[in-house]
Amino acid sequence: MKLLKNFYLKYIETKLSNKITFVIGVILVIQVVMFFVMYSYSYHIRREEIVENNIQILHQVNTNYLAGIIEDIDTASMEIFFNKVFWKKNEQSPVNEDDQIYNILASQYHSDNDLNSIYLYSSASNKFYIMDEASFNQIPVKSSASTLYIFNGDDLQKMPWYEAAQENKGLVVSLATEIRHDNQHIICFSRYMKYPLKNNDYYFVISLNLDISKFDTLCHQLNNDSEELMIFNQEKLIYNSGNQPDEVVNDLARAIQKQKEANYWFTTKINSRKYVVIGDRCEDNGWTMLKLVPHNEMNRDVKLQFWTNCLIVIFIFSGGIFCLSYIINRTMKPIEDLAETMRHYRQGKCYEKPELSGRLDEVGTLYSSFEKMNVRINMLIESEYQSQIQEKQARLEALQAQLDPHFLYNTLQTISGIAIENNVFEIEDINNSLSEILRYSLNNSKQLVKIEEEVKIVQDYMNIQKYRFGDRLNLKIDLSSSALELRVPVFFLQLPVENAIKHGMEKSVHTVNIHIYDTQTKHIFNIHIEDDGHGVTKERLDEIRTMLRGEDRAEYKEYKPKGLVNLNERIRQQFGSDYGVWIDHMAEGGTQVVLTVPKGGQDAESTNSR
Repeated sequence: MKLLKNFYLKYIETKLSNKITFVIGVILVIQVVMFFVMYSYSYHIRREEIVENNIQILHQVNTNYLAGIIEDIDTASMEIFFNKVFWKKNEQSPVNEDDQIYNILASQYHSDNDLNSIYLYSSASNKFYIMDEASFNQIPVKSSASTLYIFNGDDLQKMPWYEAAQENKGLVVSLATEIRHDNQHIICFSRYMKYPLKNNDYYFVISLNLDISKFDTLCHQLNNDSEELMIFNQEKLIYNSGNQPDEVVNDLARAIQKQKEANYWFTTKINSRKYVVIGDRCEDNGWTMLKLVPHNEMNRDVKLQFWTNCLIVIFIFSGGIFCLSYIINRTMKPIEDLAETMRHYRQGKCYEKPELSGRLDEVGTLYSSFEKMNVRINMLIESEYQSQIQEKQARLEALQAQLDPHFLYNTLQTISGIAIENNVFEIEDINNSLSEILRYSLNNSKQLVKIEEEVKIVQDYMNIQKYRFGDRLNLKIDLSSSALELRVPVFFLQLPVENAIKHGMEKSVHTVNIHIYDTQTKHIFNIHIEDDGHGVTKERLDEIRTMLRGEDRAEYKEYKPKGLVNLNERIRQQFGSDYGVWIDHMAEGGTQVVLTVPKGGQDAESTNSR
């Protein structure tokens, strides 16, 4: 984040043209993001459409086409089952019975074009019948007496359709290979039929078979080349157009068993390729049709449209950026010339642009106004320069009129000598304290001094005041060593002490105690000057506070802006508006002044000339 901020401040914030380019770039990025969001939304809508359409198609095929085939085969097997030939007792010769069975199977075979073949096994005669196209050219009946297509009971029990019929007493579906052609796969609908009127052990097993190519045709009608179709009967695979391995088939079988709805879809990975699986389950017969659609096929149309739109947008934006660049350059060139002119004036050089002065647009107006402003500024600078010269001349004359400080020091020295000569040591003591205060005031050229030096000046000041007020005035100083090292403005402590004596003693007849101490809060030092004198009235306190806040109102005439107010301004100018002077009443009487300065202060050397 800091790196981006520095980049913005260094390369973008410095030039208006860069800002405009940056805004255009942001708009371009937003457009790209919007395109990707639209692509994601379009893909979602397209997927929903494909899924919905395929579910409807699968449902129609499953409930109409497949259900019709299953119903027709079930009806055909039941018609064979109820034929009187199978219910009558065996009164005819085996040859006649074979002919009748053959006619029944042939009639059923030719009445249904979907059938590939019909298998029938009779337990009574231990004969196995086949009805298919080859049955008209070859012997359709196979028995132990024939050497052609010999089957016995053990051979039949190994066949899937026969085994499935034995285990289930209704119509059951299984996959097998055609008996005459081992490489031809068929779907067998087999049924176990028992006839107790003939013999309790007498039964038939019949299988009506469909060629699996019939489902290949259905698959080609429903799918394109990249899609696959699977048909399940419960958990049993009936048809697999993609020849998926058993592991994939088992996973899909488990997945569809978990689906509670008849129509559903989900995504899965097969051989590292993502598919959308769309399924429909027929509630009547339990058959499930699955359509496997590759994920990339679903968004192919959307992706093509997306990239086409991207190319169109890139072309439009390229043309737009070219036009904008031309317009920006044409617009920014006069502004840059105006900025260059201003930079030369800032460096004190005269730099004119005649082509700017003749412009009638906003840039021309700015240039004309700038020229007028520059002339006015030069006049003001010249005027200010002359004023400063005159002010310095006046100060020099005032300084020349002042008394020589050495004359004052010599005079005070003379007074001290006379006092000592006449044994008036009180005058000598007062004179020495006054000399120190005068020297501190006249020789202090620095803005900041240590509080330790301020304490000495306060002690000299109190020494003089003690001769005036005697025991009625006491001073106690409890400043920490850290506080004594703070750098503060000159007369930082003397002014609040003077203020405490002035307002605390003027109407008080008892002893006034002044206490100076410090406290600390986070990064602030608080210097407290407290007295238990008469204090100030509430009106004057509000007046002082108002002036300390900088609200100079005309109606406050009693308190002039000096003393604490001037000290407050000096502290704020030196350390900032968070610091300064605060005044308040003491709970037990008197006044408290709090001076706030930062911890650490500022570098300043002592200027005490003692």
